[in-house]
Amino acid sequence: MNITLYVNSSEKNKIGKTKTAVATLEGSIKGESSIINPVILIEYNNPTAFNYVYIDTFGRYYFVNDVVVIRNNLLRVSLTVDVLESFAAAILAQYVIVDKNTIDFEKYLPDENLLSLVKTKTDIINFPSGLLESGEFILITAGG
Repeated sequence: MNITLYVNSSEKNKIGKTKTAVATLEGSIKGESSIINPVILIEYNNPTAFNYVYIDTFGRYYFVNDVVVIRNNLLRVSLTVDVLESFAAAILAQYVIVDKNTIDFEKYLPDENLLSLVKTKTDIINFPSGLLESGEFILITAGG
């Protein structure tokens, strides 16, 4: 399997991250391994040169959580899957209804950040005979 080390300069919640490849290493799986949160051993001389990893066997991108130096040039790297980048093509291919949009807003979708002018008109009309003696009623009409 190939393990590519990257420097990621994008936010965690972005699809289409800006990353620069630092090195590509070859390795194999020995024993059990998590796909979601793998811990891998790599031979690399600089533990601070990367913060993002791609493992081709798993087909996923990973954030680096922790790097432990075991001995000279041997690192134990704890990873967490980056779901947005790993499944970016499938996510972007989805048909969705957007609740918020920063480019062209849809005025009929509710948005607490979108200011709109709402006028209310309230008329109180007393019924001379009343409705029922047992309670109060609120009559609401819509339209003109």
